[in-house]
Amino acid sequence: MFTEQQDKVLKRVEDLFLRLGIKSITMDDVARELGMSKKTLYTFVNSKDDLVTKVIERHIGQEMTDCKKQFSQAKNAIDQLFLVIESNAQQMSQMKANVVHDLQKYHRDAWDKMSEYQQGFLYQIVQDNLKRGVSEGLYRDDFDIDIVTRLHIACSFQLFDETFFPQSSFKREVVFIEYLMHYLHGILSDKGRRYLRKRVGKLSL
Repeated sequence: MFTEQQDKVLKRVEDLFLRLGIKSITMDDVARELGMSKKTLYTFVNSKDDLVTKVIERHIGQEMTDCKKQFSQAKNAIDQLFLVIESNAQQMSQMKANVVHDLQKYHRDAWDKMSEYQQGFLYQIVQDNLKRGVSEGLYRDDFDIDIVTRLHIACSFQLFDETFFPQSSFKREVVFIEYLMHYLHGILSDKGRRYLRKRVGKLSL
């Protein structure tokens, strides 16, 4: 979708947005960060809104690639979730609190793409993980997979709500891990609990 050079540019801009937020960053800031003139920057994008949309498109594409690769390598459903923790916790720790809010309020096209990702690819990935865990005997077999899939996706994005988890009081990566453990305990079978105890070592279950 993007050339190698465009991909590198968008990754640098994404890192800038994650560190400092989206609304506070101007196109002058972006050009300065990239070491290019605004005129050159505008040969690649039409506006800041277009830039944000392209950053989100690249981010979603990379997430899909990484997720497929990680999940195919995991030996079971629980290990799949641990790969999610390992790949996302550090990024979440570096994310500015208002990034999600900025997307929702100021960049609707980009947010719509993120919503499509949640309701499409992400929904399927979560559902496949639940089905795999049930078939492996690691998850219970007495819950509604569709409802739990939707609950998981909805709750995951509430972790970014500053009303509930102000960044001044909570480390987002800690909240993220705590939530996933809470989620797991709601779906694990006895076999799954035994495996999780081994997986997390001395963590109190």
